[in-house]
Amino acid sequence: MRNCILFLLVFILSCKKTPEDYSGYPFIDQGIQSKKYEISTILPSKVELLTIFGHRYTEDPRALYVEEIKQMPLVVYDKSNTLYFRYTNNHMINDFKYNMTNHIIDTLSSEAMNVVRNSYTNKEDKFINFKFPVAEKYYTVLNEENHSEISEEKRNRILKEYKNSSEEIKQDIIKTFSIRYTTLYVELQMPEEKIQFKFNNDLNKNIEFFGNEELYKKGYIYVYIYNKLSMFPHSGGLYLVRPKEKK
Repeated sequence: MRNCILFLLVFILSCKKTPEDYSGYPFIDQGIQSKKYEISTILPSKVELLTIFGHRYTEDPRALYVEEIKQMPLVVYDKSNTLYFRYTNNHMINDFKYNMTNHIIDTLSSEAMNVVRNSYTNKEDKFINFKFPVAEKYYTVLNEENHSEISEEKRNRILKEYKNSSEEIKQDIIKTFSIRYTTLYVELQMPEEKIQFKFNNDLNKNIEFFGNEELYKKGYIYVYIYNKLSMFPHSGGLYLVRPKEKK
């Protein structure tokens, strides 16, 4: 009987799964670990995509015209394999185009962007449908870690300023002034291989995909990670997952 119990314990322990180690996942702007695919960085972190009409996306229901703005595209894509978009950085609005064939990004004049907007508004057939909500089924969050960080300088300043307060009050104040964010470890199922990466974010709406089924089947998908805070690295940007170029 004793031997049976011992055998059962050994069996249960041997079947127990070892927690997966996600620490080896690269941040998306550091590349991906893949035999088939690579990442092309179109826009780095610390910038924010606007709609092509110049609006910020918002989830605040009190904002004016919020539903109309959410229907406006962040990027548009035409049949010449060119992506058009605008972004803001330090309150400056910049217009750009990205050619997917040669992976070259160029500035776009205000007049050229006006032509793009007018063509899109008039529903000219040179544009390809680029909203890709179905891509969500290829995307899985594997793990997330919540962080709360504060510099030693700020912590010491708080402790000095509130030295006569209780420890509980001090910790509450430190928590209030800390940067809180989440590291997401994710997996994206591409046609020939699953790829994994991570990114930092502080928003509910943290990632969006652009493309269509035809591009996806060829191995291409655009990934936009929202970034509202520039206090921590690896937290935003616009990227293209694409097949590795043959050397």
